Amino acid sequence: MRFGYGRRPGEAAPQDVDTLIRQVERGAAETCLFPYEGIAERRARFVDYNAVNVSSKAAGKAGTLRMIGERAVNPYNIVLNNSLQMDRHRRVQQAVLSSNGFFERLAAFWCDHFSIDARKGPTLYLMAALFEAEAVRPNIAARFYDLLKAAVLHPAMLVYLDQIRSVGPNSPVGLRTGRGLNENLARELIELHTMGAGSGYTQTDVRAAAYVLTGLWYRAPHYHTVFRTRFAEPEGYEVLGRSYGGADAQMQRVHDLLGDLAGREETHCHICRKLVVHFISDDPPQAVVDAMVEAWARSDGALLDVYRAMLEHPRSFAEEGQKARQPFDFVVAALRAMNVSKTALQPRGANEKTWQLASDVVALEDVSMMTAEGRPALGANPYTVGAIARLGQPIWSPPSPAGWAEELSAWVTASQLTERIAWSRRLVARFGRDANPRGFLEATLSDAARADTIETVSRAPNREVAMALVLASPEFNRR
Repeated sequence: MRFGYGRRPGEAAPQDVDTLIRQVERGAAETCLFPYEGIAERRARFVDYNAVNVSSKAAGKAGTLRMIGERAVNPYNIVLNNSLQMDRHRRVQQAVLSSNGFFERLAAFWCDHFSIDARKGPTLYLMAALFEAEAVRPNIAARFYDLLKAAVLHPAMLVYLDQIRSVGPNSPVGLRTGRGLNENLARELIELHTMGAGSGYTQTDVRAAAYVLTGLWYRAPHYHTVFRTRFAEPEGYEVLGRSYGGADAQMQRVHDLLGDLAGREETHCHICRKLVVHFISDDPPQAVVDAMVEAWARSDGALLDVYRAMLEHPRSFAEEGQKARQPFDFVVAALRAMNVSKTALQPRGANEKTWQLASDVVALEDVSMMTAEGRPALGANPYTVGAIARLGQPIWSPPSPAGWAEELSAWVTASQLTERIAWSRRLVARFGRDANPRGFLEATLSDAARADTIETVSRAPNREVAMALVLASPEFNRR
């Protein structure tokens, strides 16, 4: 349970560290289920989304948008919302159906480490799934520098942290327009993505890094990251004692900065400690962190070696139950335990046949469906995406660039437990009518089941309540 999402019925538990490491290698090499139409297809359709946006704006200005009652239908909003809804449901399917539980947990960890928020704007509605699928997941088994570079330079991150608003004040564009620096990406790069807060850098380092990063851009509508020299600060700057840039501004100075930050000891300690906090304890055993930092130094940041050092340390499998299962973890583990089928994990409204089309762009027919009231046709499945949002952790929408809280106290609250019990009862009523509670308890909790939980379940008034009690038990809600 500590290093995965629990077993589906009939699935064998990982027997050793090598098995868990192979899960990571397999997961990084596999194609995930999102974006729902595939990475290349999503990129190819950006131009179609743009066409709907342009026509929607034109119709809005001309007053020719379709009206339903007194409300205007906005086709662009409908295709964006339907697309994000499809992607979010595929994200849950991926975790529920995958046999690579440790990899899937690592994917959630790294997406939280490199947080972006799909709600920030229309671009991120389409880019959130793409960011995880093409920047994060393929690099989880690589070196940290490779993962850092892919995540920080992805167009989704440039949009989320306002890098596209940052212009070198002394660049040709800066001098002509008066536009200036935005420090958001530089600050989060140092404070969150690499060294960590309070690790010895100064505001001067952050501002200097922001100058070095000027020139980073993406080319719309296909969203490929580029370096635009005319936007880049032409002078050289010193970050943490090292010089970058100068008259010949180019992408290499950004790569050099990322490489130096990835190689700093403060970064190694920050990342290793964060991994241990996520997987093992809010109060991380220093011995485990030290072993991982040592592995990092030996391997030049090869993440597989860092994961292995964590898994091979005896403290990593001691004192289970110190971490709360966050809502995504809890819901996915329950869906796996109940063996819920792929077809039951679809968005609400996916099987309706009474849609109207909001757009005449043929390439987007699969996401242009709207209800008779002119709203997006696809809604959150209350057993999956809807439940995760209701429990406080909407997919790809953390509260800040710092991601989700890790502390047990943030997730094990009276209101959280009430919501989890209510959802568990609904889930069991929908999918668990034929199950045997005792067998379900043994398969789900195995040796972790406490005597009082076994007794409580055995005394439940009926089968549905007994199975809901298993999902509501302290053992299932912690790991």
